[in-house]
Amino acid sequence: MMGHTIRMKQFILCIFLLVLLAPVASFADNELVRGQVGQQKKIKIYTDEQLDEALTVSDECKAYDLSNTRYDCDCVGMTFLELRRTRGDKAPAYWLRDTARRKCPNAPAMAGKVYTECTSWAPSKRGEDYDAFCKCYGSTFAKIFSKNPTDNLIVTEAQTVSAMQSCNVNAVNVKAQDRDAFVAKLKESKVYDKLFPGAKEDPQPRSKP
Repeated sequence: MMGHTIRMKQFILCIFLLVLLAPVASFADNELVRGQVGQQKKIKIYTDEQLDEALTVSDECKAYDLSNTRYDCDCVGMTFLELRRTRGDKAPAYWLRDTARRKCPNAPAMAGKVYTECTSWAPSKRGEDYDAFCKCYGSTFAKIFSKNPTDNLIVTEAQTVSAMQSCNVNAVNVKAQDRDAFVAKLKESKVYDKLFPGAKEDPQPRSKP
């Protein structure tokens, strides 16, 4: 019970800070026009049931690696709570949750996840430039995902393809290609055997990326 009370206080504090700082941020960004200052609607008090529901949504988001990586779960909970307040208690919880998720992508976590996964397969495909490619791929995917956060596999596959194409996934490793061409020229000029007399057999052909 005490743990639940602490979580609720922390959650309410986050909401308070969000509401307190929002007008300042808007003013700094020149988003307020003359006459709007001081006219913000008063925030209604949330019920205990609405707070509990929002905390549950946030906790469920954090409980799974997939959702915790794709979405900022604290943002999801706070956004859900605000949607519940404005839409009313009759609004379907699943619709409010999905709407909140679309407003709260976790771009840094997605970039890190994609980059880590990329480094497990890219070295054999990309050669020496794999790290630069993976950084580009992770960052680009996160930006694309943030514009349309979703769990839909068809959409995420399309986002993956778009990010890879933006980072030139099919580019040939130039250094490896130049090295192979140089060795081929040495062999054609009969210099290769003199330089490397111990090389009895040709190296295995490189697999195409």
